[in-house]
Amino acid sequence: MKKIIIDCDPGHDDAVALLLATRLRELDILGVSVVAGNSSLRNTLQNARDILAFADASDIPVYAGCGRPLKRDLMNQSGRKIHGENGLGGKLLEVDAPAAQEKHAVDFLADTLCAAHEKITLVCLGPLTNIAQAFLREPRCMAGIDRLVIMGGAVRAPGNINSAAEFNFYIDPEAAKIVVESGCRITLVPLDVTMKAMFFEEEINELKTSANKLAALVGELLGFYAGTYEEELGFYACPVHDALCIAVLADPSLVAYEQAAVKVSIEGITAGESVADLYRTWPEKPGVEFGTEIDRERFVELVKESLVLPRGCKKHE
Repeated sequence: MKKIIIDCDPGHDDAVALLLATRLRELDILGVSVVAGNSSLRNTLQNARDILAFADASDIPVYAGCGRPLKRDLMNQSGRKIHGENGLGGKLLEVDAPAAQEKHAVDFLADTLCAAHEKITLVCLGPLTNIAQAFLREPRCMAGIDRLVIMGGAVRAPGNINSAAEFNFYIDPEAAKIVVESGCRITLVPLDVTMKAMFFEEEINELKTSANKLAALVGELLGFYAGTYEEELGFYACPVHDALCIAVLADPSLVAYEQAAVKVSIEGITAGESVADLYRTWPEKPGVEFGTEIDRERFVELVKESLVLPRGCKKHE
């Protein structure tokens, strides 16, 4: 069983990722750390707590992290446009969610990784501010990491904020640079592959009409998400970026990868751009694997089939 920590900023696709993670028995979720990104920290924290409570997973501790990037103001106009004012399109879950933990997410990350007897996988679904702060505060914690699975960046694909940058890296490029260039083992799940992790109208409607409460919620969330894509891009469908990071932990063969050294720009109009040494001209070794292709149909089936399963790993098991 793989021990993981999920760092996220829910967000529709983060919500699907959290729900999926609670259903997979391959995963032991040690905690969820939350960062500002798709919405304010207040909203993303509330959303994470509510989603886990809705999934009967309130025993998973939730930690509030950084409310702004390392060196910049929080710029999430794009997040509000896609995810609505509260990060979930105004959806309010009627659940009794327990309070967040008192410990700050950065301290939780650093302390847990430093004390780990078995290395931990960090699943990073939002801006990388919490992770970078943990690395800066306690560099020894990196020794406790098995690998980082990061939804972020765009290698050959264009960005989704501008032609250069993907949203998570754009929001906090300094943090992305620290983490991606840390020397840790990294699986990057960039727009190159997540923009192919699409749910289409028929698949969304199937979820909406499910008798299972998690599947129906995912259908409702993706319906709103696809509606915003229709307004912005002219088609009713949505890429479920973050859920792919969870899915590949259960089935690594869903995605094909290439290897390269990767750096992140923090300068001017290219801030947040992920630059890969595709032609092996840098002195650095190709230490990052990045996704390039996906078996979309199998991804969709894995999500649909997993949501109707009973709860996965519990702390008392």
